[in-house]
Amino acid sequence: MLIANISPRSMGKTTDTGFMAHALHEAGYTVRAWDADESQHLTQWSEAAGGFPFPVEQNATATFAGDVTPLKDGIDIVDVGHTENHPHIADSVLKIADLAIVHMEPSMADWQRVTQPRTSTPVAEIVARSAFTRPGRQAPPLWVLLNRVRTGVRSAKDIRDMLREADWNVFSAMIPARDEFKQATAFSVERAAHGPFGELVTEMETKGLIKRG
Repeated sequence: MLIANISPRSMGKTTDTGFMAHALHEAGYTVRAWDADESQHLTQWSEAAGGFPFPVEQNATATFAGDVTPLKDGIDIVDVGHTENHPHIADSVLKIADLAIVHMEPSMADWQRVTQPRTSTPVAEIVARSAFTRPGRQAPPLWVLLNRVRTGVRSAKDIRDMLREADWNVFSAMIPARDEFKQATAFSVERAAHGPFGELVTEMETKGLIKRG
């Protein structure tokens, strides 16, 4: 199966992708990561860490869907180019995605960038239009992962409520604002499955969004 991690610019998507991939690997899944972002930040992270314990491939092109055959007995996890700058990459990845995850901070700024952008297409519309190029004319399931969540504030609850009122699926698992995540992209990752990313993997399994084998 293939998971497309999507967002507008600078919303923690690459960091989440790296930790999710490690958590899935530690949980026993066969993982292959894809750097489909022209910044090549995921690739740079892997190189700085001396290599991840799973392959990291590159394909930040509009031909992603034609170039890539998803793993049958594993999970491809894709760091997709920013939707507001590179919608052609997102369009191609979403043609073959089994699950799309939007990564966003629980802030009004990110709410507006995801749902009401002034100069780009809303993320939900990008995912919805992929249905026209997919078997059965059905878009992949779309879920929101809240990240950079600060403790002791109401922002996460408020934004979660706004998303759910707008009929978005929102994970219960949230990624806290921790320096260990923010600074991780120059170092190797250990015990990713023993924290919030492990909770995310468990929730995806419970909801039937991912399956072993």
